[in-house]
Amino acid sequence: MAGIAPLASLLARTPVLDIEIPGYVDRDGAYPRFVALTRAFYLARENDLVRFEVPPSEDYLTFRPVNRPERPETLEEDEEFATSSYGRLFLDEDQSSFRITRIRCAVRDGAVASESVIRCIEFEFENSWHLFADPGYFHGIRLQGRGAYERWLDFAQGPDLPFGPVREVVWTP
Repeated sequence: MAGIAPLASLLARTPVLDIEIPGYVDRDGAYPRFVALTRAFYLARENDLVRFEVPPSEDYLTFRPVNRPERPETLEEDEEFATSSYGRLFLDEDQSSFRITRIRCAVRDGAVASESVIRCIEFEFENSWHLFADPGYFHGIRLQGRGAYERWLDFAQGPDLPFGPVREVVWTP
């Protein structure tokens, strides 16, 4: 569990309030619209956020706690940074916070444990709500719900091992 032990200890302490996506407000058209930048997403908690990101030209997730959403370096100076809530797409709107009850991820092992990387991850929240994140998606990180993790594993463990060998790691509090 070396690949997700730091993540498990980080997320075991505080419930998630929302899922946020960074982006910008495009005001060039007939009306302002939010444009998502899908190379990162946040699990918002009461006093901070956990930022998940796919590094440029890579296919794995990194994560770290942050105090507030961070303006992407790719934004032009005159573009208005914003975030959008995706929580209602994946979480029950009748609750205000969600404990993580399980994390499943596919890990690609490195030469040493510290070089292991998260190839995809699924968060299960109380009451069986699911968030799946695939950083190998062409446009950034693909977020989906229940069943996406199993579909990814079926494909990844196919005869040609398209992502190389991966190991499944499961964490429950």
